[in-house]
Amino acid sequence: MATGWPTYCARCGGPTTALIEAGHPGTGRYRAETTCARHTAAAHRWASAAGPTRTTPIGPTQPALFDLA
Repeated sequence: MATGWPTYCARCGGPTTALIEAGHPGTGRYRAETTCARHTAAAHRWASAAGPTRTTPIGPTQPALFDLA
């Protein structure tokens, strides 16, 4: 995995466990947020305003934000 700056929860600053996304980038209806286990449900509720949500798990190696796939 890539080495770089670690990724943190957008709500509390703790270690990230998932990237929550909804909508499509570039359409004006896109939301994305990195979250810890505690804030995952809240991120799903927030992102669902842009459409169905999808989750990308982030392992313990903590990739750099732009290396998420």
